[in-house]
Amino acid sequence: MAAKRTRDWLTDRAREQDRFALILLPDQLADMRAYLLRHAEAVPGTPDASRDLTAQGQRQVALLAKGAGRVPLEEIDAIEHSPLVRAVRTAQLLRLATGSPLPLKVLGGLEPEHDPRKTAVLLAKSRRSRLLVGHNPHLAELTALLLGLADGGAAVRFRKSGLLALERTAKPTRLRPYGTWSLLWMIPPDLAK
Repeated sequence: MAAKRTRDWLTDRAREQDRFALILLPDQLADMRAYLLRHAEAVPGTPDASRDLTAQGQRQVALLAKGAGRVPLEEIDAIEHSPLVRAVRTAQLLRLATGSPLPLKVLGGLEPEHDPRKTAVLLAKSRRSRLLVGHNPHLAELTALLLGLADGGAAVRFRKSGLLALERTAKPTRLRPYGTWSLLWMIPPDLAK
């Protein structure tokens, strides 16, 4: 008799949890996405800010453009990039290779050593999906912050010409100031071929 009561209680509890999940589900729907692209391979050397892409880097962007078809460009207002030449060129070549009419826009704060928390706040306040072209360690730390991993340390390996999609599933709160994010997909450069 006790076993039957326990089983009935567990069944009732599971039904309550299902009902509770259905009530919460509409609030958890994604409201925007962030597409993060690390610049393609650049010429080594200094000065760092003016390093252009290598021929291999240009090929990487052309290959990546095929995978970038997953990015719904109609949800994005611009291809935003850091002011460093290698990110500017990556953004230009991506736009050209995809045939996108999107404008290019310099977005300060995407440089390698800038604080990713500022970009996380920017994304937390965004109402529309964004495509950002930047650098490591900034992008890896930004991804970790948004996913709630280890105080924003570089928990994601962002290779050159890698593209990652994150989806915001809940808006910012006091406890989660950047909102709640999920990793949708990542295209490393060797899979873009």
